[in-house]
Order: sequence, then structure tokens, then C-alpha cells
Amino acid sequence: MESLSLLLPGGIGVLLGLLLGLTGAGGSLIALPLLLSLHLPLVDAVGVSLGAVSIAALSGLLGRYRDVAWWPVFAIAISGIPGTALGQYLGSLLPEQPLIIAFCLLVLWLAQRLWRSASSAMHSLRANSHYPALVGSGIAVGSLSGLLGVGGGFLVVPLLRWLTPLNVMGAAASSLAVIVLVSGSGFALYAAQHDTPWPLLGSLIAGGVIGALLGNLLAKVIGGIHVQRVFAVLLVGVSLSTALYKLSGG
Repeated sequence: MESLSLLLPGGIGVLLGLLLGLTGAGGSLIALPLLLSLHLPLVDAVGVSLGAVSIAALSGLLGRYRDVAWWPVFAIAISGIPGTALGQYLGSLLPEQPLIIAFCLLVLWLAQRLWRSASSAMHSLRANSHYPALVGSGIAVGSLSGLLGVGGGFLVVPLLRWLTPLNVMGAAASSLAVIVLVSGSGFALYAAQHDTPWPLLGSLIAGGVIGALLGNLLAKVIGGIHVQRVFAVLLVGVSLSTALYKLSGG
């Protein structure tokens, strides 16, 4: 029975990794509400989500490291890692339901911005990288990562599109690198302070690695414009389902 109980987290992991490999983001947007639906406390759902997302992102990154723009990645990560600690601290002080609702509203706003800019997905939107803005953005990315267990990619992809010369495929690959660093540090903080449900996490990671490899292959087939629109639709669906789950008392 115990092995059967780990099949659902494994399936969540496959979906998580598939979205990460395909879009460079979105994995934790799926993982967090699904983990909450398994009746995990928010703090454990956040911690487990961060651990699974970081390993799945690393798996996806291995096949796309040549597309990574490392200086923008480091600019975001250098402030994103301490931002994660800040987010986890704030999460221990603030009520859960308003945080989830604010998160859903932010995701909806990002979805409409990404859909509208999809026609330029294969072209850069800037001539040069804006490093001060990237460093400042890292604080927001890290804080949300620690606060809500989101890997940050749903913010990193549009930020890299708007603040660097990267097209959507380069932004997706670079986002994976940011997720590895920021989510990995967030999971390390969680594991140092809480009892980690390792069987659950192991099942998520196993599925996530498989999904990330599949997502990498799929991204090459469907192309940048469609990847960005898939991501935008995904954001809308996850935002609405998460809000419905929390408002219904789940």
C-alpha cells in the first residue's frame, strides 16, 4: 500500500518536470496546490516543492546548458538566495489564505503579459542586460520562492525576456539555472529546520527527472512562440484552480 501511496506524488513529479523542461518554469505552480491537496501542511508542501523543483530543474538544465546566460543568472541568484530566507521568515508570520490569493492574482497578471508578448518570443526585447534591475528582481523571486514554495521560474522567464537580450528559449534555459540555485537553497533551509518527508520527496524527484527530460525534447519540437503561449494558459489554469481550492476550504 505504501508503494501505491507514492504513485500520486510520482505522477505530480512527472508533470512538474515536464513543465520545467518545456517552459523553464511552471513546475512548482502545479506542485504546490497538488501537494496541498494531499493534506500536507503549507510549510511541508513548500519545502518538498522546493526540493523536487530544484532537482527536476537540474535534470532539465543538463541538456540545455549551452543556452544559459550565466551572468544574468548569477545577478538574480545572488540576491534571490538571501531573498528565500526572507520569504520563509515572512511565511512564518503571515496568514496562509491571503498569501495564496495574492499569489494567484500575480500569476494571472503575468499570464496576460506573456500571452500578449508571445509574438516576439523568438526575438530579444532589449539590446543589453539591465543588471541593477536583475539584482533587484532576484530579491522578489527569492522571497516568493521561500514564502510560497514556488521555484521562481514563473517570474524569472518574463524578467529575463524583459531585462536581457534573450529570446524565450534562452530565457527558459537560464531560468532553470536560477531555479536550481534559488530553490535548492530554499530546500536546504527547510531541511535544516524541519523533518523532511523523504519517501514523498524521493517519489516527486524520480517523476520530476523523467518529466524534465521529456519536456526538453518537447520544447525543441513545438518552438518558442507556442511554448510561451502554453505557459500563459498554464498560469491561468493553475491560478484559478489554486484559488478555488483554497476558497472552498481545501
